[in-house]
Amino acid sequence: MPFFSVVIPLYNKENWIENTLKSVFNQDFTDFEIIIVNDGSTDKSEDIVMKFDDNRIKYFSKTNEGVSVARNFGIEKASGNYIAFLDADDMWFPNHIAALKS
Repeated sequence: MPFFSVVIPLYNKENWIENTLKSVFNQDFTDFEIIIVNDGSTDKSEDIVMKFDDNRIKYFSKTNEGVSVARNFGIEKASGNYIAFLDADDMWFPNHIAALKS
């Protein structure tokens, strides 16, 4: 069981999701899973996510119901001890998760 489940709701963020995911993979603390909930994107967001080959990624696609529903869906799929939310157009400094843990 991972320590953190990073829940990322995704809706039409093809210009940002790659850097967002890279910021998660560059964390000092690495005991996490990433739950990506594609909330009905109509752009190339899914294609970009699928280029990442990491078994910590759990990808789900659903019809658009809004960010709150996507976050709650991600929580339901999470298996970590703690939930960390990250928007698909945001980035973390490399020590973010370590700081949350301490």
